[in-house]
Amino acid sequence: MIVDLQIHTTATPHHSRWEPAALARHAAGLGMRAIAATDHNSTAGVRALLEAGARYGVGVVPGVEIDSGFGGKLWHTLIYGAPPEAPELLALCEAVFARNAADAAALRGELAGRGFALSGLGELGRPPNVADVGAALARQNKLPGRQPGDDDEAAGMRYILTQLPGGYRPLGVDEVIAAAHRVGGVAVLAHPGRSKGIYAIPATTADIAAMAEAGLDGLEAFYPAHSDEQRAFYRQLARRHHLLVTAGSDSHGPEQPLGQWPAEWCAAFLERMGV
Repeated sequence: MIVDLQIHTTATPHHSRWEPAALARHAAGLGMRAIAATDHNSTAGVRALLEAGARYGVGVVPGVEIDSGFGGKLWHTLIYGAPPEAPELLALCEAVFARNAADAAALRGELAGRGFALSGLGELGRPPNVADVGAALARQNKLPGRQPGDDDEAAGMRYILTQLPGGYRPLGVDEVIAAAHRVGGVAVLAHPGRSKGIYAIPATTADIAAMAEAGLDGLEAFYPAHSDEQRAFYRQLARRHHLLVTAGSDSHGPEQPLGQWPAEWCAAFLERMGV
């Protein structure tokens, strides 16, 4: 049996295309044992996927992926197993959006004061977030420190994080862990080996040890961009710190294949989730 424990539905704002019913139907066709809805800072798609999974005979783990920071780096922290309508979980998601929007507004003022061009952000049809500001900043200005391979968002975020310390204040991973535990969930570090410039740097032994000390429950050791060496490394760290192991594709739509990870690789996690 196979699983995919990180998938985004249309509840992920602006850039995911999996309709819950279509996702459950597709997963059933692949013979999947379990899938999970892990939308960015939102549980709005979880209930629909739970209902669709029941219709198509696929286990669904409720989840959410929270933007977070720890140790001066940016991370995504997955919360699994919490009731999607839990008031504290909804408040956590709302806090991410509110803080991000407030930081984006403050950054626009600070950057304008430094003479940077930042046009077009009012045309998004929604309040711009920090990543929007970063992308516009790099697209419209020549930034010092831009590195080969940086897209606009990465280059802009690099400038913001290095030249405007404190300009972006994500929730701490430790705060997310504590909230997850209060609502009966577990906290898992998403794609710890992913590398996307300054805002996604592979987790080190020290990073994992510090987050485990803060109460982290698991690591997404199996992820498409992880090398075989990274998979082995994060599984070893999971054993050392008694962490659960999960596996996910991070699919945002039908054009991105679902992961087909053997369920036994995540057996302890699935047992914890009652799957």
